[in-house]
Amino acid sequence: MNAIAERIDRINPYALLGASIALEVAGATLMKLSEGFSLLPFTLATAACYLATFALLTFTLKHLPLGLAYGIWGGVGTVGTAVIGIALFGDPFGWATCLGLALVVGGIVLLNQGSKEAEAKETVGV
Repeated sequence: MNAIAERIDRINPYALLGASIALEVAGATLMKLSEGFSLLPFTLATAACYLATFALLTFTLKHLPLGLAYGIWGGVGTVGTAVIGIALFGDPFGWATCLGLALVVGGIVLLNQGSKEAEAKETVGV
């Protein structure tokens, strides 16, 4: 297992985060398809996706700040899941939904900007 962890450690943390987000969105979608965990194949696939998403998020947290990584993970996962719900399951979409998703994206952008500013201060030594 240590060899696998070492290989994963060499992957760009943002690529790991992206894979973790994709698995989280897939897991949420599969959870919907499991019909309350009553369909075994979708239930098992949901569990596998969430196990993998948290494993990848854990490796991501070795290299990225917690607030940034989890904020991006949760925010992009929320937006992705909402889009899937609207496109595939006919979830409601209106101005309030659009505004809510825009605010989530705006929050992610601000979190990322705050992390970049903190990194710049550390580099300069301020």
